[in-house]
Amino acid sequence: MNTKIKTDERVKKLVKAIGGEVAPRRQLIADLGLRQESRRNFYRNYMYPARDRGLVVMEFFDVPSKPEQAYKLTEKGLAYWEELKHAEEECSKKEQAIREVIWREWAMKKGTG
Repeated sequence: MNTKIKTDERVKKLVKAIGGEVAPRRQLIADLGLRQESRRNFYRNYMYPARDRGLVVMEFFDVPSKPEQAYKLTEKGLAYWEELKHAEEECSKKEQAIREVIWREWAMKKGTG
């Protein structure tokens, strides 16, 4: 898989994990399914790319190494999060419509068989 695609997917996961909240680093690491000792991986693969795109900021920007450090989405990040939620809802509606069609076809075959 292309590195850019991996990064895009990781940024999406991080944005979804933060959502409209202020999320502590430890919680984000757990929500992303990472080990707590892999902080460097978290920053390199998730946080820095999201920050560089202007999607995420630190809650305590004056003390970056604060143990209670938390992150929140910027306005741009919130707009992206809303976009992701809307896309998921649309996808879910399409999946439901497909299930209904399949169910109707199955029911018709069952009724005529």
